Amino acid sequence: MAIAKQKGRVAMAKVDIDEHTDLAIEYGVSAVPTVIAMRGGDIIDQFVGIKDEDQLDSFVQKLIG
Repeated sequence: MAIAKQKGRVAMAKVDIDEHTDLAIEYGVSAVPTVIAMRGGDIIDQFVGIKDEDQLDSFVQKLIG
């Protein structure tokens, strides 16, 4: 998995938007899956939809550069 390969350099949280509709509204999530990358509380990138492992690796690598 793309996150596991980073050995602690990247953290991931899964949110059930049915239970936490306030977060879905706050971050503009209207479809699942939605992945939002944040740094220091700010959104730095995001995508909606299913990605394969290579696409996820590229997404994570772009973020940690």
